Amino acid sequence: MNIEIMPFHAGHITDCATLYCETYNAEPWNEQWDSEQPILDFLNAHLANNYFMGFVVQIENKIIAASIGFKKPWNQGIEYYIDEFFIHPDYQGLKVGSRLMQYIEKKCQNEQLNAIILNTERGYPSELFYKNNQFTEHESLIIMSKSIE
Repeated sequence: MNIEIMPFHAGHITDCATLYCETYNAEPWNEQWDSEQPILDFLNAHLANNYFMGFVVQIENKIIAASIGFKKPWNQGIEYYIDEFFIHPDYQGLKVGSRLMQYIEKKCQNEQLNAIILNTERGYPSELFYKNNQFTEHESLIIMSKSIE
């Protein structure tokens, strides 16, 4: 499988929005993305951020994976915060995600970033994927949210 990994740019937005919906409408997430518009808005907002850092994986000019995030200045240096990392369901389990993560790690090293940070669903395949890629769980942290009505 001949894959190409490259920085995300504005020309990738539409294809990445479609990929996002296809990925998260499938097992195990089963989210309901009836419209790509919220994802288009999300991607455009990230791209407008001066700390944006994103990547796509292509096979024969078709985007099959993406990482969307930003550089986050923090007390021990600058981290790469992955906001979304998604692989087309047909390519999961084929090391595409691991190759993308290795590419990201090299980019972070070259830019002297000191860490890659993300969150994921406990018990989902993504948890094992990240652990297999040498991510460690921060047991002292929790994610909290509050709905605004």
